[in-house]
Amino acid sequence: MMRYLVVIIFFISIVVNAVGEKFFNQVIIVNIILAIKSVDLLIDNINQANSTRIRMQFGNLVSSWKKVETTYFLGDLNEDYLDTPRYIDIFHGNNEEIKPQLDLIINSNDELFNAMYKYSHKTINALEYVLFTKDLSHQRVKNMALIIAKSIKSYLSEILDGYKMYQSKFLENEQYASAILLNTLIAGTYKLKEWRVGDVAGLSKKFKNKPNNYRAEYATSGNSVNAIKAILETQAQIINSPDYQDLGDISRQFKARKEIDQAISALNDSIANANNMSEFDFINDKGKRLYQSTNRLMKAYYISLMDKLGFVSKVLDADGD
Repeated sequence: MMRYLVVIIFFISIVVNAVGEKFFNQVIIVNIILAIKSVDLLIDNINQANSTRIRMQFGNLVSSWKKVETTYFLGDLNEDYLDTPRYIDIFHGNNEEIKPQLDLIINSNDELFNAMYKYSHKTINALEYVLFTKDLSHQRVKNMALIIAKSIKSYLSEILDGYKMYQSKFLENEQYASAILLNTLIAGTYKLKEWRVGDVAGLSKKFKNKPNNYRAEYATSGNSVNAIKAILETQAQIINSPDYQDLGDISRQFKARKEIDQAISALNDSIANANNMSEFDFINDKGKRLYQSTNRLMKAYYISLMDKLGFVSKVLDADGD
C-alpha cells in the first residue's frame, strides 16, 4: 500500500519576479551534467572492474541523481517527460520484486538484451543490487552492470536535452515557474519525510512503531543518508542561495519573510541532523530528530509559504499496492 501526495496549484498573484536563467543554468543544467559525468565515471570503473572505485562512484551517482530528481519539473513543461524519472529510479514506484528477476537473468543463458526487457531491470535500484551483491569478475554480471549504467546515462541525457528544449517555456512564464518550483519542493519533502525517513524510523502511518533500517532507500549500498543529504542540499539551492535570485528572494519580495525564514531554519536543521547520522541511525533518536525537522520543513512549505504567496492547494491521498 502506498501513499501519494498530489499537489494542484493555482497562482493568483498578478505579477511575480521568478527565478531566472542563472538559476536554471547553475542548478538545473549543471546538476544534470554532473550526473551524466558521474555515470560516465562509473562505466569506466565497471570496465576496469575496480571494486573500490565502483563503490565510491556509485555513491557519487546516487548523490548527483538525487539532485536531478529533487528539482525535476520537466514533466510540467512537457507531459511526455512525466515518467522519465521512473526509467531511472523505481523507489516507491514499482511493486515488483526485481532482485529475484535479476538473479534469474544472471543465471540464464538468454541474450541480455532480451532478458532485461523491463525498464525496472535497468534502473539505479537494479544497478545497486548488481554492483553490491554480485561478482563483477563474471562477464555476464559485468555486462549487466554496463547495460544498466548506459541506460541511466541515456535517460539523463534525454532529460538534459528536454530542459534545453523547454528552457524558454520555464523562463517566459514567471508565475508558472514559481508555482512548479514550490510544488516540486512540497511533493519532494513529503516523500523525504514519509518514505525516506518515516518508513525506516517507524514513524510513518504505514510502519508506525515498526522501525527497520533495511527499508532505507539504498540499504544495500549504504547510500541512504547520502541520498537524503543530496536532496536537502538541493533544496538549499532553490530557497537559500547567495549566487542568484531564488525562491527565497521571491518570497521576501512578496512579504513572506517570516515564512521563508521558517522554511530555511527547518531546512538547516534537517541538513544538520542528516550530517549527524549514519546508515544505522534511522531507528534511534537521530532518525526521530530528522523526521521532526523534515516535518517542520514540510509544514513551512505546504501550510505557511504556500498560503502567504497566494497559492491554493488540494491534497489528494491515494492508496495503492
